[in-house]
Amino acid sequence: CYREVSLTRELFAGLDLGGTEVKVGICGSEGQEIWSDRFPSYADQGQDAILDALGKAGKTAIDLASEHDGEVKALGLGTPGVVDPKEGKIRFPVANLGGWHGTDIIGFFQDRFDIPAVVENDANAAAWGEYRVGAGRGAHSLLAATVGTGIGGGAIIEGELLKGATGGSMELGHITYQPEGRSCNCGLIGCVESYSGGWGMAAEWGRRSGAQIAPGVSDLIKAGLKGDELANEVLDEGARILGEGMMSAVHLLNPDVIVVGGGIVDARPQHLGLIESSLRDRLLPKALADLRVVKAEKGNQAGWIGAALRAEHFFRSGS
Repeated sequence: CYREVSLTRELFAGLDLGGTEVKVGICGSEGQEIWSDRFPSYADQGQDAILDALGKAGKTAIDLASEHDGEVKALGLGTPGVVDPKEGKIRFPVANLGGWHGTDIIGFFQDRFDIPAVVENDANAAAWGEYRVGAGRGAHSLLAATVGTGIGGGAIIEGELLKGATGGSMELGHITYQPEGRSCNCGLIGCVESYSGGWGMAAEWGRRSGAQIAPGVSDLIKAGLKGDELANEVLDEGARILGEGMMSAVHLLNPDVIVVGGGIVDARPQHLGLIESSLRDRLLPKALADLRVVKAEKGNQAGWIGAALRAEHFFRSGS
């Protein structure tokens, strides 16, 4: 008898939602990149506008899959905020994403596309991308840190993405560094992010320099690259404090690989070395054994790739 065999490739779509744009792409089951692009996210226009942007980006990816002899089997999204691990909804208000709290993102995707969909926190999605196809390939357990405007974190422990009971695990930026220190944007006092995140370092540079207008993160980085001593002093201090702050996470999780990425690490070659040196100076021998600290490989592609591969994982395992 004759049985028709489908030659259609199984492909997976990933989206990475940011404050200004949605990164979107298609990859194969092993993370091989097929196509990627970016679209405006309209994040300042509220829930409906954001969902519309995600819908258009997702449809573009699904439609383009056929041009690459494939079919999108599942779709994943990485988004800012705490994602409920059971329902895929955003549990708490998210800065710069008005109306995003409570959004049923999975329901939206399933109604729009009628394919399986998963939603992850954006830092978790990026960590999964680096674990599967980036600098963390082959790791037993991985800790990821993203150094940008804020400090993001993610972890994969023995092959499982760590989410926590409410989806709020791995807040590296909100480990306490100084209990009576600087005020953090989160409302707490003395968080690592207020010393090592781009916004915290820029604010400190502005204070020390007596700036009349608060400088931005890009201003700080540009000044440091041009040799501004005070800017580099603040940046170096922030890198060392992040290493100190990560010590607790490393002692708790005992990873064999730490992947560090983000715009500040990309722009400033010495930043990673300072983080690693500060961290290693404080670790117990059992945490240091066989530990590798490496720069992220996938850069700003890690988010959508990780989201797509979380969709692939869900498609295969149902969880």
